[in-house]
Amino acid sequence: MNTMANKSFVEFAEKEMQVQILRFTKNSILEEKAKELAKEIVSIIDWNDSTLMHKGLSWIAKNFLIRKKIIEA
Repeated sequence: MNTMANKSFVEFAEKEMQVQILRFTKNSILEEKAKELAKEIVSIIDWNDSTLMHKGLSWIAKNFLIRKKIIEA
């Protein structure tokens, strides 16, 4: 994958994470905070872990928020 495709995918993943974060928190956090959390999540994802990738971005976002105690399980 070339650099432009990598950048586009990262931007897509961050935006999708932000949407999922706002959904799971029922818009109880500011969009700027959701954006920061989305960037954090995307930066720590192991993109080569097929088991994790099978779960999907929504699952990853939800479990991150639970571990950070931002939402309850």
